[in-house]
Amino acid sequence: MMQAVGAVEARPQIRPRPGASDYGGPTDLMKLKNRSAAPTTPAALEAAAEAAQGTVASAVEVATTAARPRVSHRLARPADDCVRDGLLKGKKALVFGVANDHSIAWGIAKALYDQGAEVGFSSMASLIKRRVRPLAASLGSTFVEGCDVRDDDEIRKVFERWHAREGDLDILVHAVAYAEKEDLAGNFSATSRDGFHTAFDISVYSLIAMAREARGYMKPGSSIMTMTYYGAEKVVPHYNIMGVAKAALEASTRYLAADLGPSGIRVNAISAGPVRTLSAHGIAGFRTMYGGFKDVTPLRSNITIEDVAGTAVYLASPLSGQTTGEVIYVDGGFNILGLPVADE
Repeated sequence: MMQAVGAVEARPQIRPRPGASDYGGPTDLMKLKNRSAAPTTPAALEAAAEAAQGTVASAVEVATTAARPRVSHRLARPADDCVRDGLLKGKKALVFGVANDHSIAWGIAKALYDQGAEVGFSSMASLIKRRVRPLAASLGSTFVEGCDVRDDDEIRKVFERWHAREGDLDILVHAVAYAEKEDLAGNFSATSRDGFHTAFDISVYSLIAMAREARGYMKPGSSIMTMTYYGAEKVVPHYNIMGVAKAALEASTRYLAADLGPSGIRVNAISAGPVRTLSAHGIAGFRTMYGGFKDVTPLRSNITIEDVAGTAVYLASPLSGQTTGEVIYVDGGFNILGLPVADE
């Protein structure tokens, strides 16, 4: 089981094999006009994507298929898009980490949108054209920016472009993580030095860098959230270096919460149960762990991206106005068990 690293598989300068990650890249958005006329068919979405403005280059690459992205019906735009009310009406959100329509980052972006927020996206440049832009277009979003999260200048430019086009930022979603595939199998002691640095740079430091750049554009009441997993606390087979990176990510969440708290900015983490994402399948044995999860978790069900998205809406809204530095579990209660045992 693992927090299906939200969405980003990345290795700068080279094209890596798929690994565990949250960075689907885990974009930007211009203010929407004529929402009701936004395209919804795959062909129209592709056309809208081609018409949108280009993205900055990213050195982060990941193997992807050439197939058109699937915009699932359950995540399609509501028919009454012209009038959207909700907990987040008038709020502006920037989501890093969408890889496809199964990404945790996408589930969160869709939920924020459904609650009234305007949403922008940043992802790996290689994912922008065929995967991220069509999904963004389905929400009427035109702020879509490529970003190599290992490059501080690229991160800074994304936020500068956001501010120039959208003004302030209310919600920042960090769904970015990556580890080399070979470091997610076998013994943890076999982790390479380069693999250690890569996992921590992309999975942990990127949150710190994003928070630093976003801080100047976020007013009191704003929210930053990141994605973690129970492997940060307990040993999960094959999660290896990603578990250690997630532990550092959770500690960073607490330190950032203390640092940004006086400015009225909340920083929290969501610890999701195993979710079937592209990055999760880069972890050896994931299918077996996922298959048995619903038999042992107290609520006897698997975790979906919508489950995680619901908690993200809470953390983005005024309902969590006094919640910061926390790790909130969305795992059906699995984390409370001392010895998970299936029913006989």
